[in-house]
Amino acid sequence: MGGRSGPDARDDAPPPEAEADVPEAEADTPEDRGDEDGGCQPVDGRCTVREVCGDGNDDDCDGEADEGCGCEPGAGRSCFAGPPGRRGGGACTDGEQVCLMSGTWGPCEGGILPRADVCNGLDNRCDGCSQMADCEIECPGPGDPRIPDGAPLTDYLLHGRLFYAGRVRTWQWDVRGGPCDGVAPRFSSHELLDSLAETATFRPRLSGDYTVTLSLVTEAGTTLSCTWIVHVRGPGLRVEMCYPESEVEDLDLFVKQPGARTDWYPDATGSSAAFSPSADQCGWHNCEAWIRGTGPRADWGYATSGLAECVGGPLGDMWRDLGWCANPRLDVDNNLSEGTGLPENINIDVPGDGETFRIMIENFTGGVTHPLVNIYCGGRREATFGAPPDEVPDFTGTNGWEGVGAMWRVADVTTHVAADGTVTCEAEGLHPPGATEGYDVSYGDVRY
Repeated sequence: MGGRSGPDARDDAPPPEAEADVPEAEADTPEDRGDEDGGCQPVDGRCTVREVCGDGNDDDCDGEADEGCGCEPGAGRSCFAGPPGRRGGGACTDGEQVCLMSGTWGPCEGGILPRADVCNGLDNRCDGCSQMADCEIECPGPGDPRIPDGAPLTDYLLHGRLFYAGRVRTWQWDVRGGPCDGVAPRFSSHELLDSLAETATFRPRLSGDYTVTLSLVTEAGTTLSCTWIVHVRGPGLRVEMCYPESEVEDLDLFVKQPGARTDWYPDATGSSAAFSPSADQCGWHNCEAWIRGTGPRADWGYATSGLAECVGGPLGDMWRDLGWCANPRLDVDNNLSEGTGLPENINIDVPGDGETFRIMIENFTGGVTHPLVNIYCGGRREATFGAPPDEVPDFTGTNGWEGVGAMWRVADVTTHVAADGTVTCEAEGLHPPGATEGYDVSYGDVRY
């Protein structure tokens, strides 16, 4: 993961090879050393005296990754909050962290860290010595073909029989995570159907990493469990917006066509945000399955996508009637009756190399809101803006039927497309004109 990272703020950090004593919480006990495994030597935790900036590791093994290290606000990346030597080993899986407005990295959240060993067929200590292969249940680790990546707005089947073949009294599934679940108490970035059945259905509404737990009780009464990460990834450039007030307020997400620098609303006086005929921006008026504005569908020269990319959303039947998915495309408009309370998203499934897209949010209803924007490229989160504790301040204004109120120009995103089609990008947060920090929020100003 990336963004435009600033220089490290911890120049006094020692080189990676400078090792320190392992903190007491990570000290090897006889069990940790793997003595029961015939003298296996566990991997070195590689804990150091100080944090080493720039690697996304918890080098000093204090439970935080790159704390105090400099970064570009909004940038996102993978991280690991366990001993660096155990990163990528056994069951251990990276989490994610976002650079705060203070210019330092926030907490490393999600992922799977080393834990006490249990009989589930995995190296839970992630030290190379704790694998317990002779177990009734065979849990998946990172890269296991039984747990492929998922896609946003697409059903993902969870099959218990892939991991346990014996007789079962009860099954239970749980799915947690998703980048917007902490924003509002009643909001969930996914649905889970048939959670007490052998096969459950997981429906992710958003991209991101989801933690799946399977618990079962065998015929003999033994409780067994597995926990793993499912990566949910869409193609190309995907911009997702959520906010805690989404059941009562209406925010509108827009993306500007590369190369266009026109005003967001052609009426220079900003008399209304109800409709915008401009075709050089993608939003609710010209990017959904049906066109509600006065202008044509946004056509930026991209090929259409197959139906699999869009039929899982609220307007799936309409896309099916069209026979294709548009690019650019808005899958969910929060203002729709079937979309109320859901996050909005805009997609360009196959962007061009070196293109720069500007992201903007307009507060249509005008009430106080706290929008959060996640930017994904090639299925990986590249940046997040507006996440606590860095909420957008005072995002309120005129109702859109009466004028153009509050507008937040979020970021410019430049896409890079490799020869094999892999998409990466850089996201640069936008500041008020002439400023080097803060969010670019205006009131009644329709400028680009």
